[in-house]
Amino acid sequence: MRLSLGMPLLWISLACTSPSEAEEPATKPAVPERVRLENGLTVIVRPIEGAQEVALVVLYKIGGDHDPKGRSGLAHMIEHVYITSAAGTARPRSANEFFERYRAGCNAQTGDRYTVVATVFPKAGLKDELLEAAARMGDLRLTGADLDRERPRVLDEVANMFGRIPALGALNQARELIRPTPQGGRKGGVPEQISAITQEEIRLRYDQYYKPRNAILVLAGGIDAATARALVAESFAKLPPGQEVPPASEPGTPQFGVLQERAVGAPRAQAEACLAYQAPDPASDLYAPFLILVSRLWAGSAKLGGEPGRTPIAFTVLDDPVMLGITTRPNRGEAPRQTLGRLEAFVAEAVEPKLGANERKSAQQTFGFFLGTTDVPDSWLVTNLYGVAFSLARRAQLGIEPARLTQALRTVTDQDLRRAAREIFAPDRHAGTWISPRE
Repeated sequence: MRLSLGMPLLWISLACTSPSEAEEPATKPAVPERVRLENGLTVIVRPIEGAQEVALVVLYKIGGDHDPKGRSGLAHMIEHVYITSAAGTARPRSANEFFERYRAGCNAQTGDRYTVVATVFPKAGLKDELLEAAARMGDLRLTGADLDRERPRVLDEVANMFGRIPALGALNQARELIRPTPQGGRKGGVPEQISAITQEEIRLRYDQYYKPRNAILVLAGGIDAATARALVAESFAKLPPGQEVPPASEPGTPQFGVLQERAVGAPRAQAEACLAYQAPDPASDLYAPFLILVSRLWAGSAKLGGEPGRTPIAFTVLDDPVMLGITTRPNRGEAPRQTLGRLEAFVAEAVEPKLGANERKSAQQTFGFFLGTTDVPDSWLVTNLYGVAFSLARRAQLGIEPARLTQALRTVTDQDLRRAAREIFAPDRHAGTWISPRE
């Protein structure tokens, strides 16, 4: 469920603008404070000057890769009931009620190895919001009515993800080729398996793992750090730690070179094509040169055409960092392989040039908001508090150290770039999909 009011992409337009092109911070940006409660909850607080609201992010280290065999979609179902079931003094609510309550922004989504729940609210409500967040971590009162309400929503979402909306279908089908979901599952869940999930299975999973020792809590915005830490401890310190999340299952073998064609029941839609590549792990020595190449692809994406507002390069560096997808609609009369050949040619042209003098710095600025590779003034951060909080949580979870990554970007050589182009973007290192409306 992405109840995000446009937030999961973390404002690429903001990230791609150099701080040198706008105001510089008058003082060095505040350093996030990090503490760990005795029950294992990791807490990060980041005051932001001028903010009148607060973003609260709870990030669990459990996601779709942890789903048991035959229960693909269990984590996705838990995400839905987590935000809509009764908890503490809060009654059950619909997704629309969740939206209405958090008009400044809210989000709930399940990744491969994380689940995030986020809200943005006036700073005066901090204590009450922390109490409710603690109740959802420790006192979720799940009922059969919650499943009856949310299961159709989950099934509707996965239908959209894999074909009802062809643009999403092309991306997600390609993703399954380049990174097959473990144990025969599927991102978001397999419909038949979602339909079979029971209330007891959800309750047991929640009671075991959606607990402090497996969570990172981030507050960003109009807060005093000491007061915020004290309120978090007051609300969360007495919760039982829960059990350690078991190791995630590993994804299947990539199906490089495959072109998957599929017709879907979306008669008014246009065909969509996607070329997908595996992204390197942030710990890899290929990661910094890869980011430079991604910056090139973004910069040249207008060559692929498309209507205003369309983003043909899909790489969400923290939401879904395992894949880079390039999408387009076919030109009139193009066959699937011709369209994908056009995408291949675009990639080859983008990655071929030698490393430019300004590309290292440009990549630092492009990804600065996401990855902390440049100082961003609070006057910018205040416009996307969710993005700040989510970035801090995911960087902590992924082990991304901004100073180390910044140094890696500064020292990328042309040889490094050539190696990344060869090992990541070679013609035999991708998979393709073609989604067309059924006649």
